[in-house]
Amino acid sequence: MHDKDFHFMKLALGQAKLALQSNWIPVGAVFVKDDRVVTYGVKNGLAHVLFDHAEHNGCYQALWSRQGPSNLQGFTVFSTLEPCLMCLSMLMTTRVSRIVYAFPDPYGGGCSILQQPQLLPYRFQKEHPEVRGGVLADESKALLRKFFLRLQQKNVKSKNWSDSENPLVKLAIAD
Repeated sequence: MHDKDFHFMKLALGQAKLALQSNWIPVGAVFVKDDRVVTYGVKNGLAHVLFDHAEHNGCYQALWSRQGPSNLQGFTVFSTLEPCLMCLSMLMTTRVSRIVYAFPDPYGGGCSILQQPQLLPYRFQKEHPEVRGGVLADESKALLRKFFLRLQQKNVKSKNWSDSENPLVKLAIAD
């Protein structure tokens, strides 16, 4: 266990709170190398909604900054929600070393695939990130719960987040 995981996850939760204040799903990410924050990721409303993910945006910032590395080897990504398959794929392609997430995503989370590396494309079977889940999960759940209940109270219809059968929504609003 890495004691610093809690510190960096608190920073990611800060980003998630910013997303919630903007009425976006509260997911935040922090990209760390050598115990130093390199960049943050949060929904920003600039990219197409399908690609506007905290991990996706943070990855672009880390790679495209003026001093950006050619890949993210040696980086740890802290995310308040288990990365989806798209983001996991991006993080693996950029060679992120570790992924630490707070709350599991039974709706779209992709990290469980790493438990069966033989199912991965050949290039990722032996080289994929270490994953740790559940770091400050209750804090992340509280933000997600607030978001989903707010949508329900306002009767907002959203294809994914208004679906009462969505397993992430169910898990987040469960007592």
